[in-house]
Amino acid sequence: MRKKIKKNHEFFELSKFRRRFMLLVLLTLFFILFSRAFFIQGMQKDFLQQEGFERSNRNIELYAYRGKIYDRNNQILAASETVRSITLEPNRVKFKNGDKKKLANLLGIKIKSLNKKLKTKKNHIYLKRKVDPEIASKILALKISGISTEKDYRRSYPDQEISAHVVGFAGNDGNGLEGVEYKKNDYLSGTHGYKKILIDARRRVVDNLSEVRVPVDGKDVHLTIDKRLQHIAFQSLKKTINDSEAISGSAILIDSKTGEILTMVNYPSFNPNERMRKRSPFVKNRVITDAFEPGSTLKPISIAAALEKKVVSVNTKIDTGNGFYKVGRTQITDTKPHGIISVKEILQTSSNIGVTKIAEKLSKKYLWQTYSNFGIGNLTGVNFPGESKGVMRDYSLWKERDHFSASYGYSVSTTIAQLARAYTPFANKGEIKNLRLYKGDPIKIGQRVLSIKTSEAVLKIMESVTEEGGTAIQASIPGYRVAGKTGTARQFIKGVGYGKPGERKYNASFVGIAPASNPKFIMAITIEDPSKGSNYGGVVAGPIFRRVVSEALKIYSIPQDGIEIEAEIDNDKKEI
Repeated sequence: MRKKIKKNHEFFELSKFRRRFMLLVLLTLFFILFSRAFFIQGMQKDFLQQEGFERSNRNIELYAYRGKIYDRNNQILAASETVRSITLEPNRVKFKNGDKKKLANLLGIKIKSLNKKLKTKKNHIYLKRKVDPEIASKILALKISGISTEKDYRRSYPDQEISAHVVGFAGNDGNGLEGVEYKKNDYLSGTHGYKKILIDARRRVVDNLSEVRVPVDGKDVHLTIDKRLQHIAFQSLKKTINDSEAISGSAILIDSKTGEILTMVNYPSFNPNERMRKRSPFVKNRVITDAFEPGSTLKPISIAAALEKKVVSVNTKIDTGNGFYKVGRTQITDTKPHGIISVKEILQTSSNIGVTKIAEKLSKKYLWQTYSNFGIGNLTGVNFPGESKGVMRDYSLWKERDHFSASYGYSVSTTIAQLARAYTPFANKGEIKNLRLYKGDPIKIGQRVLSIKTSEAVLKIMESVTEEGGTAIQASIPGYRVAGKTGTARQFIKGVGYGKPGERKYNASFVGIAPASNPKFIMAITIEDPSKGSNYGGVVAGPIFRRVVSEALKIYSIPQDGIEIEAEIDNDKKEI
């Protein structure tokens, strides 16, 4: 009996322990749940509400339409077209037999690349951006779960490589990366909008919420470029570079009265419609960005400085000797002996010795100031990214050889755009004009840098350069009077200098004005290292001027001013 009572007591005690233990466990679990609930509801309330909101509420971006870029005649140079972007939710995607291969083929990628994209831990990725709508429709027709499309825009450039350096290009995000696209990005871009939607756990749209911000489309940009002349200039430049086996070339045509840029071309070029995996070395607009020693194309400015100072006249005779002239340790040479010639003939024959002897009559400061007044070493006003000011050291740093070499275009460097602007005083009775690329920019009043008398005298002298006996008869245009100056400058190569005879590289240049009686156009051209045929500026660059400006004169209906002169020449030939 006692044993039985003892057993019952032990059983009772064990049961009591179990009840207490279970109660303790339950209380512990309750405390844990209560603590967790308190932590979630009290301390993480805002975070979890935000997480829940973001999982069920989404902002869909509403893209603003990027503005177009037009030429002066409202011809499109850049525009946006509607395309689709292919999106993927890796955790939902399911392929049927053969679907993966079909998808890869439509996307234009390998199966291996597609598999790599599918392994991502992200919930949402882009399989491919900016796909043609036709391709996107074929992808959707496969009915692969987890794959959808989004509306997108792709920038299109109808002129391809012809206007690439002016217009530039935009990246996948729609922002401009080069050229006008970059410079006017804020103006072109506009402001993106959004609309708020409600989605379920499977990312399906349940409802469109009322919160919407309407996108504001970008504004259009109108350039001064003439697409017709741009095509002609590019093809002419391309042909010359290929025929002469040159490295590259650049050209700019401007309206001499307003400074408006009508053409701005470079070759080699690039196609902005093709996405570059590796940045092309030819993306830069070298008309604006690349400075070089312009050589003899600066001689008209040197002579203008001397005429303005009245140290010489147009008919002053200068003894250029037998083609060699030594200044200190520097030997200055001409292509051939010219003997005693006038200032006009110095420019016509491009005599380095003649210009040097004229520069001896001018102080360093005065020559430097004249160059500076003509825009050498200064920005052109074109408002284009990456523009170079060139190099023109202060006159106080010039050595004697710098003084004289500057007079015929060495020891200073300019861009081809800067060189075109430097000729505007000769076309505008002594007033220099800023360059303009955007139609909306105000036309600024030109600054006088030369007297009317001197500017007209130099312009008249430069006409002889394109006439018989001059260095640029290849630039002459039938029926029109043409003024200009050639330049055949040796290239300075770092570590080598100007090189030995037979190993030298040259820049062949020409700057011309037409018609000379009432100037309308100024065109500057430079060809880098023409290695086949001639390397003279008149022979290489002159024909480009002739082809492009001839068309410009026709397109803009500019009256002929050289018919009487041609008739006189023909009569002289008959009498002989």
